[in-house]
Amino acid sequence: MPSKFDIEPSTLSSLHDPKSLRVLQRECGGIDALVDSLASNESLGLDPLLPDEDERIERYGENILPLKKTASLLRLLFEAFKDKILILLSVAAVISLALGLYETFGQDPEHDAEGREIPKVEWIEGVAIIVAIAVVVVVSALNDWQKERQFSKLNAMKDEREVVVFRGGAKTVISIYDVLVGDILSVETGDVVPVDCVLIHGSCETDESALTGETHTIRKVAADQALKWYNENIPEDSEIDIGDQKHIPDPFLLSGSKLLSGMGRALVTSVGPNSIHGKILASLQVDTEETPLQMRLSNLADGISKFGFLAALILFIILLIKFLANLAPGRRFHDISAALKGSHVVDILITAITVIVVAVPEGLPLAVTLALAFATTRMAKDYNLVRVLRSCETMGTATAICSDKTGTLTENRMRVVRGLMGNISFDSLEGCHKEVSQLSDKLSKNIKTNILINSTAFENVHEDGDVATLTSHSTLRHQSFWSKLPFFKKKPNFGMFGSSEHFIGSKTECAMLLFAKDDLRALDDCSLEVIRQMQEPSIVQVIPFDSARKWSGVVVKQKEGLYTFYIKGASEIVLSRCVSRCTVDGTVTRISTSIKSSLESLITDYASDALRTISLAHRDFEVTNWPPQKYVTVDETVADPDLLFGDVVDDSSRNFASNGKTDTVPAIVIQNDESSSSDSGLTLDGIVGIQDPLRPGVPEAVLQCKKAGVTVRMVTGDNLITAKAISSNCNILPKNRLDDPTAVMEGPAFRKLSVAERHAIVPSLCVLARSSPDDKRLLVETLKDQREVVAVTGDGTNDAPALKLADVGFSMGRSGTEVAREASDIILMTDDFTAIVNAIKWGRTVSTSIRKFIQFQLTVNVTAVVLTFVSAVVSEEGKSVLTAVQLLWVNLIMDTLAALALATDKPDDSFLDQKPAGRHAPLISVSMWKMIIGQSTLQLIITFTIYFAGERIFFDSEPTDHQVSQIHALTFNTFVWLQFFKLWVTRKLDEADDLTTVRSRITARNLNFFQHFFRNWYFLSIAAIIGGLQILIMFVGGAAFSVTRQTGAQWATALICGALALPWGILIRIIPDVWVVKLFPTRAFHFLVRIISLGMFNLGKNKRQEPLSFGGQNTELQYLSPFERAKDGLSKLSLGSHESLPLNPFKWRSRSSSSANSTLINLSSRGSSASDIEHTTATGLATMVPTVVGGAVAGWHPDVWKASPKESFREDENEISDSSR
Repeated sequence: MPSKFDIEPSTLSSLHDPKSLRVLQRECGGIDALVDSLASNESLGLDPLLPDEDERIERYGENILPLKKTASLLRLLFEAFKDKILILLSVAAVISLALGLYETFGQDPEHDAEGREIPKVEWIEGVAIIVAIAVVVVVSALNDWQKERQFSKLNAMKDEREVVVFRGGAKTVISIYDVLVGDILSVETGDVVPVDCVLIHGSCETDESALTGETHTIRKVAADQALKWYNENIPEDSEIDIGDQKHIPDPFLLSGSKLLSGMGRALVTSVGPNSIHGKILASLQVDTEETPLQMRLSNLADGISKFGFLAALILFIILLIKFLANLAPGRRFHDISAALKGSHVVDILITAITVIVVAVPEGLPLAVTLALAFATTRMAKDYNLVRVLRSCETMGTATAICSDKTGTLTENRMRVVRGLMGNISFDSLEGCHKEVSQLSDKLSKNIKTNILINSTAFENVHEDGDVATLTSHSTLRHQSFWSKLPFFKKKPNFGMFGSSEHFIGSKTECAMLLFAKDDLRALDDCSLEVIRQMQEPSIVQVIPFDSARKWSGVVVKQKEGLYTFYIKGASEIVLSRCVSRCTVDGTVTRISTSIKSSLESLITDYASDALRTISLAHRDFEVTNWPPQKYVTVDETVADPDLLFGDVVDDSSRNFASNGKTDTVPAIVIQNDESSSSDSGLTLDGIVGIQDPLRPGVPEAVLQCKKAGVTVRMVTGDNLITAKAISSNCNILPKNRLDDPTAVMEGPAFRKLSVAERHAIVPSLCVLARSSPDDKRLLVETLKDQREVVAVTGDGTNDAPALKLADVGFSMGRSGTEVAREASDIILMTDDFTAIVNAIKWGRTVSTSIRKFIQFQLTVNVTAVVLTFVSAVVSEEGKSVLTAVQLLWVNLIMDTLAALALATDKPDDSFLDQKPAGRHAPLISVSMWKMIIGQSTLQLIITFTIYFAGERIFFDSEPTDHQVSQIHALTFNTFVWLQFFKLWVTRKLDEADDLTTVRSRITARNLNFFQHFFRNWYFLSIAAIIGGLQILIMFVGGAAFSVTRQTGAQWATALICGALALPWGILIRIIPDVWVVKLFPTRAFHFLVRIISLGMFNLGKNKRQEPLSFGGQNTELQYLSPFERAKDGLSKLSLGSHESLPLNPFKWRSRSSSSANSTLINLSSRGSSASDIEHTTATGLATMVPTVVGGAVAGWHPDVWKASPKESFREDENEISDSSR
């Protein structure tokens, strides 16, 4: 059956790729023919019932991009098994199995002293290793699969948004996925164009840099104007088109471009994969890049892995030498079969490889991935939609928040409660009706027209055409959004945001429209849409609201030769341009100095009551055509907004009316480009005060931030008085600083300050009033220069630079523009400030979870590798007390299971009692080192005691082979239970870092490892699984795990020794960190660093370590060693200069305060020549054990160190030069 749509999708695509007026005119027949061929209507849009929806979708497609295919479980299994170490271990296991099978079936049976046949089970170890590898691979793949599913859900959430289209002549809010070819799309300032379309009404300026590389803004005009110019100026047979000449008008809106100004309607021509943006995205579906924390952990894992390889290599060489020595005549391996000799060599290889498996901390990147996946999913449930993963971890270190007022600190539920119309005022909605009845027709018409026409908000209309009484725009949008997310258990309570609102759009404009509807009775006779349709032919220019201008305007043709410019905006800014006002009877009188003072006092009174004040004004022009040439600058089709608005009226010019006489003010008559009146100011029609209550919980949330060491600043477009009132009510501005000029400033004054003055005033600044987006950007820039980690909220298009510049940008999910959302890192789905506090808690939770895991894993790493190494070396047979299968089980505990247990913790309110860790805080603090070293020492003492003295402790006589096996099994069992109880110790990090006495550290909060016992069910489940499986292994593991049944005394020994980790952990916690810092051998540390920096050893000559990445930026820093920094801090503390020091002794300090004799470690610059790069060598690895683990995690890596004790330690990494090298 032929389609009713005869125009081909390829033809529609060729309109935009490349943009072509020639195709629009010659192949589509012009814009009217194109609209008709798509069965649409310029004014009405598509039929709201969409009778041809299926046919339209089949012909032109849906606005849905093909999703990137997530890896299947089979693919993830393959990826997990691709690990080189696991492959090597698998090969060795297969060889071991083959030799074991040969020993079992290819050799004659052996008999014991009593003549009984000895069972042949040599093949079991090979099978057990293969099974253990399979378990590790499956668990890793399942973890990755779950992680992919969570991130896929979050990506789906990121892309979801709503747009406005015309259906049946009414504006309708629909999902971006429901936009069809032929829809008439409403676009305005701040939108990101969702599809390819052709502008059919209005004009705008767009940013297409992300699509075309064009850095300048591109002006768009309606298609009929563009075609008219094209037909008049370009020959019919010419191939000249847009792009060939810059002056050719452009009506094409590209999907993904951003509207910087203007508004209009556009015909949708291409959607989904057929659009420009869709084609680009389809070709750029790449994996998410690593976050800074993931990169730091990967660097740490790489550093530790080198020592694993080194230990395994040394162990293999030692065991192989011992084995070869035992092959000599008369030694124990001389007379064994060739198969057994081969089996011993394979066993040695397996032991060495298993040491690598245990030493390589592949769980570190997994832990941060799990923590981020868990945190971002839970943050979404708290209405924080994370768009950029690094922002989640960065929020944990935030030190400053620059917050908007409207909708973030307040409810964004605005109502007009006070006002002045003409020269009469009202103080309540009840008292307004009486005053309205006194207004003259002229004044009433001006106010109504200004509110109804000079606005982008519109009525919330159902499909039947009735105005909605139950659902607001935000409610519709959010219900649509959350309904698509089945994994959310709780939905937002939309009722609190005002479920009876009638209008969609800016809340300020909605409040004004509601005032016009309910109090001015402006919509009694017909709907807002009908009024606007009637006025549309008379509208000659629209000036959208701009946060820099702080006003919006519209020019309406009243009759031939008369145009009226209506202005609505910030009260004091509009008033400053007014030279007259309209009284109740319609008379226009001049504003004298005294009248202006009274009006300013009225605005101050409103602002003191925390009301947003808006002024309404107009200006008449008697001119033949619009625009008057006097007001034309660049674009000849419109008047320049700033010229129309005029300059600030000099108060001295008002003195002529100070005698009390009132002169009428004529209209502005423009003839031959000159005005017939010297007076070109505005006429004031009214002032209104709009109330927006504070959100519940905001004052408490601000106090929480202050307690957490995070400074909250309010950046608002409201005037100074309103800003003071609101900020004081929500605890941002202290009551005793209301009149402090350094605490509250206005944007214009702030931007005029010099850089030095801004740096001096910003630390004490609490409120920035009457600010523009550029002022916000300057504030963020200054804070970052002062080493602050800054979070910023923004909702407007012009907020995008500040959102991008900030360490974490929060955009508004309800009131924000698409441009702001695209520039942000996190979207506040409910625009609520308390959600930012939740983001801080989650950021700190991620950081804490990772530190817990590092502390646990390094302890297991050290103990397992040392125990395996020593026991294998001292064993006569060269066998470790921990077999390969046992070590794989330990590896499963310390990697995958521990990551699940420790990386899935929930936020604790106590996190807000701590100060931010700092932008470059080391991954391992002094308290963590203290616990790692202390627990490792305990575990080694216990396991070595059991291994070397267990036979004498448990048996009186010479032990049999069975009893020796029992001691080995006891060592393994005790080792695992030590890890089990260490897991409980690790679930809570040291919370007394800043306490320097033993007595002050003895608190339940610091020492109670079982606090919030039931908060994390993941942890409890994992702990139960580890304990249960260990018991199962010891009872039924048998030959597979090389364990022997334990006696009651041995079980008690294992459990009691394991439980010693708890009191030992308490003892370690009690020891002040300062004691550890003082005892640390700093000189030995620096000696090792100097040896490494000499470059005497050369491992990996051609490998260059990339500079570490912090906060998403590569930095090339100089660092003090962690303990040296701590010692320096303590010395300053003792000298009484502690006020300038951070509480955490590991925080980065100012280079200007460092000692001239301090040893510095310089991370090589990318710009260094090859000859400057110092390398580390194989032999040198032996000297790096105390430095790479201790130092790499603190912020540097051993590949490219260079000692430079005489360099100054400057804080700003951007100033580091290579000259000192």
